[in-house]
Amino acid sequence: MGLCLKLRTSHVLSAIVILGLLSLKVAECQNKHHHHHLYNRVNGEYPAINCRKHSAVLTDFGAVGDGKTLNTKAFNVAIQNLSRYASDGGAQLIVPPGKWLTGSFNLTSHFTLFLHKDAVILGT
Repeated sequence: MGLCLKLRTSHVLSAIVILGLLSLKVAECQNKHHHHHLYNRVNGEYPAINCRKHSAVLTDFGAVGDGKTLNTKAFNVAIQNLSRYASDGGAQLIVPPGKWLTGSFNLTSHFTLFLHKDAVILGT
């Protein structure tokens, strides 16, 4: 019974260490690649969690989040522009608050599409 208790304790300690290391990695990812200018550009509410080396905001590509303007071209240009960073840490496209009307678009590898909590993508 003593051996069983020691093994169980060892497994619990191992699990705690692993969870601790994972939480450190998440914190490191948020701080290491955080771009301060994104904090204000996404309504100043909260920064995007970003583990990608490169980031851009959809409005940088001419998109308008009024629910009426068609933004397919802006999504496609943004994705095409950011896809060149796939081999250099990847990229993230931030969709700020608004209603973003768009046709279809294809995402690429090493790419994150981050939607602000108040962003809605409307398909045509």
